[in-house]
Amino acid sequence: MKNRIKKSLAELGFSENEIRIYLALTQLGEAPAAHIAKKADLPRTTAISILEKLSASNYLTTHRYKGTTYYWVESPHALIETLENKIGIAQELGTLLTGLYRTDSHFPYAETFDTKTNIKNFIHKIISESEKKSIVYTIDTPGEGNYSKIFDDEIGKFFSVQKTKKQILTRTLIPSGAFRDIKPKKLRVQNIEIREMPQEIRFRSSLWLMNDKVILFSGNPPFVTAIKHEAIYVGIKSIYDYLWNISGKKI
Repeated sequence: MKNRIKKSLAELGFSENEIRIYLALTQLGEAPAAHIAKKADLPRTTAISILEKLSASNYLTTHRYKGTTYYWVESPHALIETLENKIGIAQELGTLLTGLYRTDSHFPYAETFDTKTNIKNFIHKIISESEKKSIVYTIDTPGEGNYSKIFDDEIGKFFSVQKTKKQILTRTLIPSGAFRDIKPKKLRVQNIEIREMPQEIRFRSSLWLMNDKVILFSGNPPFVTAIKHEAIYVGIKSIYDYLWNISGKKI
């Protein structure tokens, strides 16, 4: 049994001496460093160094009484709680580091969101991060339901209000003949310019160029993919500019 415990502690990253100290203290329950060192058969200075490290990692706790520091493991379950806390921290850190991952390299960075909550949070974030009076360049396909299948009208209104507050202009390219599929009410509440692409150009998805990201919206199946890469963004933006210049103005 003791060998299994040692093996498990080693797999959690404990060194051989840390295992000896931790097991000695677990058996003693509460003791000063000298007693723990004797139980673990280690020099007192080595024991103190390890005890301080384990204490800093929340594997054990301390208190002082009449000038002597006492160490103890409250319960073997404290080990579980400590590791659960570390998992929570690691998960939070993973989220925070996602925004920095490879941002200074030449690798493309992509995120995909496939739940309504995550999609809503992403769009809210990207609009919030946009500069005032900025422009979002889009290629949309009215009638395909790429937005309605992802979020409902109330959320759509919320994003429109967000863009209005920031005075964001939307420049939208749509397929030939698709202007008739746009509800007039939606046009009245948006700061938008629309042009119809030439008849031979077919496009069924919805694409945003915003904040140096290429963002693809799909209604079937519902998902949003955001790609951040300078060369990809610049290349697609160049194609967009060409299409804008050869397309017919609607509003």
